[in-house]
Amino acid sequence: MRSMKKNKELNFISLFAGLSKDEIEKIVNISTIKKINKYSILFYQGDDSNYLHIVLRGKIEVYKVNAKGKNIPLNLFKPYESIAELSNYKGIAFPATAHALEDSEILSIDFKKFKEEFFSHPVIVSNILESMSNKIINLEKFISSNITMNATKRVIYHLLENKIDLNAQKHSEIADQLNISPVTLSRILKKLKENKAISLENNIYKITQKLLKMNSINQC
Repeated sequence: MRSMKKNKELNFISLFAGLSKDEIEKIVNISTIKKINKYSILFYQGDDSNYLHIVLRGKIEVYKVNAKGKNIPLNLFKPYESIAELSNYKGIAFPATAHALEDSEILSIDFKKFKEEFFSHPVIVSNILESMSNKIINLEKFISSNITMNATKRVIYHLLENKIDLNAQKHSEIADQLNISPVTLSRILKKLKENKAISLENNIYKITQKLLKMNSINQC
């Protein structure tokens, strides 16, 4: 049953798109599925990158801790996305810590065996390049959001790509992701709601047509 579950899940992972059933079965045999409770650590900064981790359920945040002991979010990984795989490819320790923002399931693949079996496979090589390109784009978005945008634009940008669900994530956690204070986040959300740019239903903030019709964040 566990093997069947892994087979099914692997079909949704873009990194393995184009592989045959036999090749998928090889990955099943060198991988495990584990559950990570909300706020539990998947790996710490400095841990060996012996396993390639892929999110199956939930959300995993990768962060660093600054000199003041505050978590600085670097990236957020959702279902069927691989986590910090550059560390695996380069054979270095994980440069940051990863924890679950909600109860999650992770597919962990023995990277040494995966590399031996698949790193000469043209489909896998192509998929890896595409995955790394997406990571670079996400990093550029993060840099743009945290360096060139003010707090209001950061919140709007986040809302355009995600909803803010206070049932699934604490107000303070969202503020940390946006690198602003919880008070600032509350003030911005209140102003956007008053301007009818967002709506609030069942503790979930969503953008409205008014915000969607704006040409760009810079016009907000």
